[in-house]
Amino acid sequence: MKTLARTGSVLSFGFFSVPGLALMAHARGDTEMGELIFGSLFIGIGIFAGTVLWLMGEKLGSKPGPQ
Repeated sequence: MKTLARTGSVLSFGFFSVPGLALMAHARGDTEMGELIFGSLFIGIGIFAGTVLWLMGEKLGSKPGPQ
């Protein structure tokens, strides 16, 4: 379970960060701030979603101790 959650968190971070970086790179010379804002939003969502999935995997993937 931990491996699946870690893989999902890395993929989630990548799938949101790559388009975000592409939008920010594309908006380098424009006076419009829309692409920069959406690029930053995508990167922020990628960081948040990746972190949440990682932490959920750590919490839910641990095996209970002997009872």
